[in-house]
Amino acid sequence: MKTKVSIVVPVYNVQDYVLRCLKSLQNQEYNNLEIIVVDDGSTDKSGKICDEFAKNEDRAKVFHKKNGGLSDARNYGIKKSSGELIAFVDSDDYVSGSYISEMIELLNRDKSDVVVCGYNGELPDEEVVGGERAVYNCLIRQDNIDIVAWNKLYKKKLFVEGKIIFPKGKKYEDLLTIYKIMSKAKKVSYINESLYFYENREGSIINTESKEEKLKIREQAAEEAIEYFKSDDDLGDMAEVSLMLAKYAYIDAALKGDIDAAFYDESMRWIRQNIDRFKKNKYLTRKLKLYNILNMSSGGLLYKVFRKYILQ
Repeated sequence: MKTKVSIVVPVYNVQDYVLRCLKSLQNQEYNNLEIIVVDDGSTDKSGKICDEFAKNEDRAKVFHKKNGGLSDARNYGIKKSSGELIAFVDSDDYVSGSYISEMIELLNRDKSDVVVCGYNGELPDEEVVGGERAVYNCLIRQDNIDIVAWNKLYKKKLFVEGKIIFPKGKKYEDLLTIYKIMSKAKKVSYINESLYFYENREGSIINTESKEEKLKIREQAAEEAIEYFKSDDDLGDMAEVSLMLAKYAYIDAALKGDIDAAFYDESMRWIRQNIDRFKKNKYLTRKLKLYNILNMSSGGLLYKVFRKYILQ
């Protein structure tokens, strides 16, 4: 018998998009699905649209709850799901008809715990990696393909046995969560196909946050990862490097004039004060080593000139 897949769809005020999303799930080639729709207190017609859809789709279950945010809706959906595998699809996005079938084929073939696909033409290299490498991709490479929740198929036990939830009340919850999931995986497969279609919608969280807020979340994610991996030297070192990358992101944004210049001084000071602790860190990239050399020379002037030239 085919493995059951639960697809969790958090819904909040997306009346112009949600039916397209749900129909793309209804039309999946893989049919042993349950579509868990969580109406997170919508004030437009989204909830009614979901209810009407469910009348003609036995696999759909619609739950209406008080607004608690995206993380709360996802966590609620996980609790209500009954499949061995789970996926998340944002309600203003949609997926290919082969979205689940292609990913589950790879999961079974490779005996993986997570499968990652491309989206909107952004494609990963097709490969199978260990969980540690997948954490590296999240914390250091930080390609959107790696750090978002929605272009992946997971074994549900990663969430349940790992006691991992999306952090309620925090923005960019994917960045704060996915590295934890990957650390529990033995194998992660990447499929070199664009199967997910992300709607870069005006008014979405990612388009309403300031550059400063985005950078603060990146820094917070790194700090939380350091704490989360404090008993694992390798993963802890990765988290340390991700924090240095966050500090350099502040510096570059300040040099471009996107954030206050005070972040430049603060971040430069942090790097100089902490640089010794990175000398034996095997995950420090060659690029970061160069940045540190330039940063420690002439009071950081060489780095400032170098980066200003690069960033123009």
